[in-house]
Amino acid sequence: MKLKITFLSLCASFFMNAQILKPNGLNSDDLPGTTFKLNVDDFKRTVNTSRKNSEKIRNQSIVLPLIDGTKKEFILSENNLLNKKIDNIITFDGYSKDRQDKIKLTLVGNEISAMVKSGTGYYIIEPYKTKKGEYRIYNSFEMFGEKFTCGTDENDFKESLEAVAKGLNVQKSVSGFPYGSSLKTFRMAVATTGEFTTALGNQDAALGELVAMMNLINQIYESELSISFTLIDKTTNKTLIFTDGATDPFTIDPSFASAANSQSGFDVMNTNGTLPYADYDIGHTFNIMPGAGGSAQGQAGPRPCTSSLKARAWSQWTLSMPKSLSANLIVHEMGHQFGAGHTYNAVGGTSSSPTFCTSGWNSAAATEPGSGSTIMAYKNNCTTPNDQTNTGNNGLNYFHAKSIDQILNTLTVSSTCYSSVAVNNTPPSANPGNTAISIPKNTPFKLKGIASDAEDTNLSYTWDQVDVATANDKGAFGSTINGTGGYSAVNSTTAPLFRSEQSTTTTERYFPKMKFVLNNQNNPPVNEAEALPLVARTMKMRFTVRDNSVISGGADSDQVTVTVTNQGPLTVTYPNSNVTLNAETNINVTWDVNQTDVLKNTVNVLLSTDGGDTFPYVLASNVPNNGTAAVTLPFVPYTNKARIKVTAVINDYAEFFDVSDTNFIISSSCNAFQTIMVDNPKVVTAIQGSAQANLNLVPQTPSNDTYNSKTLTFDAANMTANSWYIFNQAQTAPYLLNASSSMLTLKFKATETGSYTLSYPSPSGVAITLYKGSQTGTANFLTSNAVYSGTGTSFTYYRTFTVNLEKGVEYFMTSRNLSSTPAGSSVVVSINGPGQFYDTVSLPAGVSFTYAAINTTTNTIIATSSTGNFTTLPVGTYMVQGISFTGAESTLVNKTIAELNQAKVCYQLSRNNITLNITSVLSAKELSKKPIGLVPNPVKDFLQVYSDEKITHYEIYDASGRLMEGNTMNNSAINFTKFKTGVYMLKLLNNKTLIHQSKVIKK
Repeated sequence: MKLKITFLSLCASFFMNAQILKPNGLNSDDLPGTTFKLNVDDFKRTVNTSRKNSEKIRNQSIVLPLIDGTKKEFILSENNLLNKKIDNIITFDGYSKDRQDKIKLTLVGNEISAMVKSGTGYYIIEPYKTKKGEYRIYNSFEMFGEKFTCGTDENDFKESLEAVAKGLNVQKSVSGFPYGSSLKTFRMAVATTGEFTTALGNQDAALGELVAMMNLINQIYESELSISFTLIDKTTNKTLIFTDGATDPFTIDPSFASAANSQSGFDVMNTNGTLPYADYDIGHTFNIMPGAGGSAQGQAGPRPCTSSLKARAWSQWTLSMPKSLSANLIVHEMGHQFGAGHTYNAVGGTSSSPTFCTSGWNSAAATEPGSGSTIMAYKNNCTTPNDQTNTGNNGLNYFHAKSIDQILNTLTVSSTCYSSVAVNNTPPSANPGNTAISIPKNTPFKLKGIASDAEDTNLSYTWDQVDVATANDKGAFGSTINGTGGYSAVNSTTAPLFRSEQSTTTTERYFPKMKFVLNNQNNPPVNEAEALPLVARTMKMRFTVRDNSVISGGADSDQVTVTVTNQGPLTVTYPNSNVTLNAETNINVTWDVNQTDVLKNTVNVLLSTDGGDTFPYVLASNVPNNGTAAVTLPFVPYTNKARIKVTAVINDYAEFFDVSDTNFIISSSCNAFQTIMVDNPKVVTAIQGSAQANLNLVPQTPSNDTYNSKTLTFDAANMTANSWYIFNQAQTAPYLLNASSSMLTLKFKATETGSYTLSYPSPSGVAITLYKGSQTGTANFLTSNAVYSGTGTSFTYYRTFTVNLEKGVEYFMTSRNLSSTPAGSSVVVSINGPGQFYDTVSLPAGVSFTYAAINTTTNTIIATSSTGNFTTLPVGTYMVQGISFTGAESTLVNKTIAELNQAKVCYQLSRNNITLNITSVLSAKELSKKPIGLVPNPVKDFLQVYSDEKITHYEIYDASGRLMEGNTMNNSAINFTKFKTGVYMLKLLNNKTLIHQSKVIKK
């Protein structure tokens, strides 16, 4: 049946008043988030007026607060979660006006709830149960796992789980990708127990809670898997909203959630005619548990579309649980319904249930070290008898690659009763850079993927290890916790070693993270879940790219097999202690080869002057991997944070390496300064001579090292008189507490734009005020952790507060010690956000600054420009870096970095860079030299490439010079179906050598 829908466009825009009530972001009941006031009356009036028409609402504009305290405009349209209109309930899809964020919003009566998917994850807006008009906003997964338990027992669903595992074994490991060009929709029957309805008050309230919950769940499934759910009429007309626990078809297990009891209840409804099997594709039972404490339970098993199995899912929670925890529980349980098993590899459980994790372990999906961190893991639940939780963020808001494999297999093999509709989205492309590489044991390594997307949406990049633990690996974790077989994970040939990690900024991943390598912890603490293998084995590392489309999420995934050999480790031995060396001197860098030359017979020797954050100085390139290299230390400025890196570059997408264990000192008279480039993209592709090759950069000022914490020392010598502004009592404007007060002032910048949380420990008391552009004044006031009480000079201060900062903008922090500690006392302020802070310093005399375009193949500075104008560069790939130097700028050009070092030029490269790809259209004469054919052109679907020359890669650019796709040339056909109609530039390469380039017209 085709459903014709007419949309009503609305032009009204509602700017909701969002007043932050508590700067510390903590509520009195210890639930997550920050509370604020929100007036939805105008929004509701407009919605109700439009609903008098029989048409769906479209293009409704609304402004909502973000997690960082700023506001953003969203464009809303009524979605299809509900097949029919329901009084006082309406559900919306939407996206931010800048198309960076996607929203699901539900209006129930006089209240809204919403889930926003942003570049940093999901966050929830929900009513705060104190008084009308108060809401809270918080990260959706920030408490996930702490009060959540899933009772999926492999024994209960052994037959189904083994069928899923068998199905995967006969499929390619990355089958089903890419996806995202269509949306699969299932008819969902949600039934509620009488206890659920009673706890909410009545059927209308129960239905509102149910609908709001399913709208949030659709956000995750649409974004992650291009799967959506519509509620069937018997749910929305309240047939399945039962009011009496004594007469509903469900039996509540007093000990735990029961999937079997859910299916039994749905079987009863099929038998008595309340709900025939044919009326729905997937079923789920919701229940509210008694008690005031916060907890959530669930149990589920496969599979949708099979009558006797499709409602095996029961989710229940206490009434006080935040919506995010309840929704995330259901998302997890529905993952089980689609065949996804628990991904953690841990045993034991909690103090109250000591075998909980052991019983839930899944032999087909155990790919995450310890209790894991993704949606189908157990997160904080596996703590007894050994703590197997992952340190840091273990509440990740996405499915592990193994979970996606299992769900896609279920959609292909058994659960095929969905309807599918094409959407205006092209899936991204993922390439792990290699199909197979070899590395030595116990040696850090790096992988780099290749990603592209036709719509150029907000890509995110995930590296997952997809090796499934064996029965003997069960519970093996890192280097210290043995599994069933009596050995730890690092000594296993099959156990998972590396946790899942996602980035929105880079396709690279270091194993383990560089912070551990630089701390002389190549094998980090066990709970970090970043363990290098100590034995020969293979590891399957999956690179997944998500497009995070605001329409419907698309993804692609591919993997590289990493063979770990018995050679190694490669280990730097000199300089490897806190020695002092002079710039411009010759030294012998040494390392233990340990037969790693069998894997790679040459290495590069690099120098860092910032403690290993960057390694911009190439001391030796492609020298024999024989354990020693004679190098000259460059004429760099004095540093006490020098490090040496010896790296074996397998290719552009993989390397293994080691770094000296500690910082050493380079003594120097060079006074070139350190810089951090800001307001720059990561990669720019431009046709030679085009305006895109002019980067329009501004000169950078000197900076100190970046930091994530700052020590504030309140010594009289550091204090100056300043006006003291704090928040007024309403927290809507600054309040002048004192016209002249002794304050400590710090000038700083941020490396990335976003929300930063500043905090310091108890019992310290410090009042902090932040200004933008100047160190005082109402116009420059940004925020404060102090709030005026309304009388005299008294105020309240908070040890944690959040502020939104722009990268590269100068800010001032003024602070005053309020505690009774002696003069000169110090307080450490921690900084948590998307980047780091750094202090700006005065410009040294005699030092200049410019930007250098360094050819990545020859390591030669081809051109310099104080504004980053590189329109005269020849075709090639360049690394654009800021460079401070003494002497004439002309002395830098046409010099390699090694030649600058040999010439004893005083210079310092910036800590970050821009990759600049310069392309050109080859002339007809050049093309005639290359016997290459491209047919058909114009092309509708596949372009055939005929060539007598070797072609390893291709790149496709749009008319503006933007890279749309880059991939290996695996066969003679290039897929153009994903591209929109237009003119594109096709570039064919043999490794890094340009073979051919010409225009291709897409019909």
